Amino acid sequence: MAPYSVIHVITRLDHGGSAENTMLTMLGHDRSHFRPMLVVGDPDRWSAQGGLEATWQQGHRLNQAGAPWIIIKDLVRHPSPIRDLKSLWALLCLFRRTKPAIVHTHTSKAGALGRIAAWLASVPVIVHTPHGHVFYGHFSRPVSWLFLQIERILALVTTHFIALTTAERDDHVVRMVGRAEDWSVIPSGIDLARFRSVEPRPDRRPVLFHCPVDSILVGTVGWLTEVKGHRRLIEAFARLAPSRPSLFLVIIGTGELHDDLAALASRLDIGDRVRFLGHRHDIAECLAALDLFVFPSQNEGMGRALIEAMAAALPVVATNVGGIPGIIEQGRTGLLVPPGDSPALAAAMAELLDDPVRAQAMGQAARESIGAEFNAAGMVRAVESVYVSCLQPASWPRTATSP
Repeated sequence: MAPYSVIHVITRLDHGGSAENTMLTMLGHDRSHFRPMLVVGDPDRWSAQGGLEATWQQGHRLNQAGAPWIIIKDLVRHPSPIRDLKSLWALLCLFRRTKPAIVHTHTSKAGALGRIAAWLASVPVIVHTPHGHVFYGHFSRPVSWLFLQIERILALVTTHFIALTTAERDDHVVRMVGRAEDWSVIPSGIDLARFRSVEPRPDRRPVLFHCPVDSILVGTVGWLTEVKGHRRLIEAFARLAPSRPSLFLVIIGTGELHDDLAALASRLDIGDRVRFLGHRHDIAECLAALDLFVFPSQNEGMGRALIEAMAAALPVVATNVGGIPGIIEQGRTGLLVPPGDSPALAAAMAELLDDPVRAQAMGQAARESIGAEFNAAGMVRAVESVYVSCLQPASWPRTATSP
């Protein structure tokens, strides 16, 4: 029997967690059962997490794997009514022409336009992975309320949802975005072997971060935008720095807040103790040189960077938001603090920095907690199981024409 055709839709194909999750799914599909295609948006003005360069790098990976992909130029992240209508029409035409058995959308914007187009094209199975949500932490209350109403409506045409954590699923279900039985929880996969093999490398600090080998390093990885909470991390670091002359802060990632965050560090008189590294391909090596990982997000579906740090046996401090409480067991595999609370963040950081024996034990417990369910191959098989379950009610068309 011919494979089922499945089209993934995502707005940005950068180096962010949602894009990497989608890439791993595309590349890992069992081609004897599924014929994948990827639809992505144009990076447009988007320069964070690699921007256009990242799109072409990811596209090269797809080309090498023989996985077809196309760019819809008007599918952009920022609101644009005219371009949104154009991209909706482009998606509708694509789905009508190729007749996929499954459309799997990722993130909010692609999720909205992709699901509407799939419904209008009578696609048999529509699956959506939110990769978090925008119900709080991103926008004002009125805007968040509006997005919630849109998601409730879109849930009516969604065959099944995939959440990255139980907390993410519950955040949706309690707000009446689908029913509990409409959801599956599948953690975002990582290259588990790569990160679990990480061993401490303090000797790499001078080369990687331009700081003394005997420095104490706190680090984080993430897109430099408000929802990731970097301002609070810098404020918390400023509370600790005066009494800890060997303490440095490493921030890995790109985004529109780079200059603002650098200026904040300068105003707080810690500019010479903060390292902005931009985008890095050697994340595992960078993690190996850190003493403590901090994840200060205001909202988070799961936190791919957090999973990688825990798999690398780093002690972690993170905010008690989104799917993070489902990943960290308070006091055993990490410390949780309220979002937006710089003093609490500083106190938790100090607690682990002042007790390296406990911090090391917590890092080992964190590594042990990141099990096989976080492996990329296991994630793809679980996603495909969802597809098979959704396809059971009838025998849908199994092939698709070229785009």
